[in-house]
Amino acid sequence: MKVGKWLALVVPAVVVLMAGCSAPGPVRLYDGQARPAVEVTSVQVPEQIQVMSMDGVEVTGTLLQRGQSLELLPGEHVLTLRYVQLFQISSEDHEVVRSRQAALRFLAEAGGTYRLEMDAQPSLDAARKFAKDPKFRLVNAGTGAVQHSTAIKSYAEASLVDTITKAFESTQSQTQEQTHLDLLKDVWKRATPEERAAFKSWSEQHP
Repeated sequence: MKVGKWLALVVPAVVVLMAGCSAPGPVRLYDGQARPAVEVTSVQVPEQIQVMSMDGVEVTGTLLQRGQSLELLPGEHVLTLRYVQLFQISSEDHEVVRSRQAALRFLAEAGGTYRLEMDAQPSLDAARKFAKDPKFRLVNAGTGAVQHSTAIKSYAEASLVDTITKAFESTQSQTQEQTHLDLLKDVWKRATPEERAAFKSWSEQHP
């Protein structure tokens, strides 16, 4: 076979193979058409961190494939995160360490780039210990500002705790006509049975 014909057959196949192996594009966490980079926020997710939900809404599908970049709209968001890592114990034995969930609340800036980070776990024992009380942080690549996570047990707990936090913070710019007890009563009335159970569990751990 002549070299020209050989290249004509091989080059297209190599191009297709390279395309199939290329890194996936960013995952959009907003509805509608894709927006310019200056109008969205980019969050880089390392392979050891799994995004379980955003703003109390469980995510599935592509986000279960870790090591991706997320795109979301500017504003306040709560990411529910989990640490997942495979440890090869021997040639025939391995263990997957999965942590409890942790909530990370932050204010996303338009055009901003953030990195989700965690301390590297040098051994299986260290990973098991970390999984019981995982600590994540979100670093603003532009300003260097860091937000830290808070350990939780469920999506419902993350959503309810965030709602209460926002309610408390809103009083800073309002008069004190409505007390914290009134706010708690209002949130409790609007909560689902699952959220109430989750909050009871949380309150027992935070007297």
